[in-house]
Amino acid sequence: MNETGVVEKLVSGGDGLVRRDGLVVFVPGALPGETIVYQPGPIKKGFSRGRLVEVLQASPDRVKPACALYGRCGGCDFMHLSYEAQRRAKVVLVQEAFLRLGKKEIAPPDLVSGPPWAYRARLQLHKAPGRPAGFMARGSDRIVPVGACPVAAPGFADLLASGGPELPVGRTNTFAVADQAFVEGKDARITIEVAGKRLASSLDGFFQSNLALLPDLVTTVLDALPARGHRVLDLYGGTGLFGAFLADRFDTVVEVEQNPAALALARLNVEGPLHEFHAMALETWVQRLPKGTPRLDAVVVDPPRTGLGPEVIAYLGKAPAPVLAYVSCNPDTLARDVRNLEAAGWAMTSLKLFDFYPQTTHVEAVARLVHT
Repeated sequence: MNETGVVEKLVSGGDGLVRRDGLVVFVPGALPGETIVYQPGPIKKGFSRGRLVEVLQASPDRVKPACALYGRCGGCDFMHLSYEAQRRAKVVLVQEAFLRLGKKEIAPPDLVSGPPWAYRARLQLHKAPGRPAGFMARGSDRIVPVGACPVAAPGFADLLASGGPELPVGRTNTFAVADQAFVEGKDARITIEVAGKRLASSLDGFFQSNLALLPDLVTTVLDALPARGHRVLDLYGGTGLFGAFLADRFDTVVEVEQNPAALALARLNVEGPLHEFHAMALETWVQRLPKGTPRLDAVVVDPPRTGLGPEVIAYLGKAPAPVLAYVSCNPDTLARDVRNLEAAGWAMTSLKLFDFYPQTTHVEAVARLVHT
């Protein structure tokens, strides 16, 4: 049965929150202040997820999505919100994450943004037999054919328009550099220029997909650390994006990355004879550290969305270095981890956000912490 309600606010993930007789209902696509008709779903763990049926009174921030596939394609989830309102919403969502999970109030952090369209340089394309390539549909395993994408970098235009006839059946990673698209299985390795450095990457691994904002992210990480030093950790180092720049400032960069293929690329990107490379899970590495490990000048962590595990928090709690730069793709786990780190003697001195994925609810962050 359909219900009518007023949306209180946005929550983590971008859903609108509606209350019905004390029950919280999360409604995708609904905006704060709107009066909506929605269909509640089953109640699980004390809340329900609903479906937006109709907007009776729209928010002034609501806009017509720029893509005809919006709502069917699973790629974007904020395109119904004006871009300036997206920016404001992401700042508030980060503040609420710190209040809810970090148990602390923070001032509105600065948010760095770039072009809201045609920015995404990395796409995962899916293909079924005899069908054009596309993206996965929202909430299902169906493939939505995509002939054009307003958030995709210009280099993808021809590949998308053609339907990707040369792509294999299944999932394929692609990356656009300038006006050229590179395809997994066809192109083994690519070179990506970031802030004057040419970095090697592969199409079957991860590399940040907003190249326009990447120099700002790197600069913010470097600015959080000493200008010079002897030894720095680059944890969850991937292909050495940060390590390549840390090598200009520190005598020894210690790269820890569990993916051997990514670490092999890091060996190419992090130049210098004194650097160390460890292909293992970080939880394993911290447990194997010998006593008397050399003192560190700084630590950089760039964990997956799940954040830092308890073993890593325990290691960092022993203050292996005086300063820590935490790069995060998930405000919820960042807020949780900052709370745990502060309980272990660290203090967050700055937080900056980066709108790496306009038209989506995702946001990147860099937190600087010092040990007190």
